[in-house]
Amino acid sequence: MTMITETYGDGKYIVNISVHDTNGSGLAVFVRGGDKPHLGGVALASPGIEMHGRTLSKCDLWTITVPGHKDAELAQRIAKKICIASGEPVSVSLGIHVENATPEEIELICSNVDAGVDVFLQKYL
Repeated sequence: MTMITETYGDGKYIVNISVHDTNGSGLAVFVRGGDKPHLGGVALASPGIEMHGRTLSKCDLWTITVPGHKDAELAQRIAKKICIASGEPVSVSLGIHVENATPEEIELICSNVDAGVDVFLQKYL
């Protein structure tokens, strides 16, 4: 198993993305950042199953949230993106906290995560 790490952003908006590659059998992703990295939500994405010669969905998703956290929403988006691009099962554990973040700061953090994932996908695929 290999690990790929990407860092994106600056200051308190920096995010770290660590991906453990199981050599074609799935990707385990951990995303953390902000003032207080933590575990706020987990998403699992799996390529859709095929039945009777037909794919039922591009990607099936399951989400678990720590009560009071919104991290699973971003984890789900990232898991789906990586799953569809790689064709592999993907788990994403995510926890980013910036104290008293404004909507603009939250958008910046989400953009940094998206950009970091894009850099990872460019290298991985």
